[in-house]
Amino acid sequence: MRFNVIERNPECYISSVRDNLENLLNAVIDRSENSFFQPMSEVKENEKEYLVSVQLPGIKKEDINIEINNNMLSISAENKMEERKDDETLHYSSIAYGTFQKNIDFEKDIDVKNSKCEYKDGVLKITLKKMVEKKNNNTKLTIE
Repeated sequence: MRFNVIERNPECYISSVRDNLENLLNAVIDRSENSFFQPMSEVKENEKEYLVSVQLPGIKKEDINIEINNNMLSISAENKMEERKDDETLHYSSIAYGTFQKNIDFEKDIDVKNSKCEYKDGVLKITLKKMVEKKNNNTKLTIE
């Protein structure tokens, strides 16, 4: 019987817990609108790139901010609540309004110039190219 070894990165779990606690605290502090907004996301990796997908339905492209700093991807967005008219009564809403920020650390260096983002049908797709490692041209010298 063969077993596959699955590598685990404990920092990944701590980062996720920290993000969730931060969002929870922000929601408790700001009760003026539902500020607890954490969209579903997915991070995949292959030999050449990292692939990040974030579901942001109803968010305008202009309200999404993406930054990369020291191999950390930061995604933030705001889902703004529409103003209600005086003659309207809200009976039910399960729509999450407010802001969110997600930070993802990557192990390999990111080639920012060759990376790209696409936002279509409420899904943000980010392709982060890994830096090509330069091969050392090590040559052994002989003593004459």
